[in-house]
Order: sequence, then C-alpha cells, then structure tokens
Amino acid sequence: MSPGLHPSLMKFTPLSFLFSILFLCSCCQSKTESEQASGVTAEMAFEGVKKYCHDEYDWSVAEENPEMMSVTMNNESATEYEVVFRSYTGSLVYFYVDKASGNTRMVEYVPALHREEEAGYIDIHDYLEKQ
Repeated sequence: MSPGLHPSLMKFTPLSFLFSILFLCSCCQSKTESEQASGVTAEMAFEGVKKYCHDEYDWSVAEENPEMMSVTMNNESATEYEVVFRSYTGSLVYFYVDKASGNTRMVEYVPALHREEEAGYIDIHDYLEKQ
C-alpha cells in the first residue's frame, strides 16, 4: 500500500482506470463522428463532379476549344450544392450533391428538346482524392 492513499480509494482505482479508458475512447469516437458530420464542402462537391465528368465523358472534343465543355458551381441550398456539367452537344447534367452525405443525384437536361430525366446517382466521395 502506498503512503497517503486511503485503502477505500485503492478499491476504486482499477474501476476508475476502466472509466477513464472508456471516456477517452468515447472522446476519440465523438471526434471521428463530428469530423464525418462536417460533410461535403463546396470545393469537394466541385472537385468530385469535375473528376466524375472527366472520367465519364470524352473531353477530346474540347482540347482545341475548352469552352465547349465545362463544369461550374451553380446554386446552393441549406442541404445541397448544385454543380452543372455542360457538354459540347449543349446538354446539361445537373449534379445535386447532398452536403451531409455526399450522395449525388444527377439530372440530364437537353434544352433543344425541352427534355429532363433522372440520370442516376453517385457518391461524391468515390471521386475525391483519398487523404
């Protein structure tokens, strides 16, 4: 027994140690959850959509004239970012990136035909650089 430590406190030392470990683990877990809860930034939404578009669409047409195709940020609401891909054909693909999850809904619009249709879903995280 160490001097100055009351015997009744020695019983609780292992239990206190266990609670301390659990507390520290829960703090670390909360930090991880809060980092994940920070969601997707506007820059992340833009970069992810840009990468997706460069992977999925043929940009060779735009090599001599880059203005023929583009990716631009558009509107922002409280819950999502809207990023727009403009093709050399004149069609537009609207990417609605959920700020919290990164789930992205795509809607294709062909102005010449006044036609709009759902084009699928992606997870924007799949197109972001791993850090």
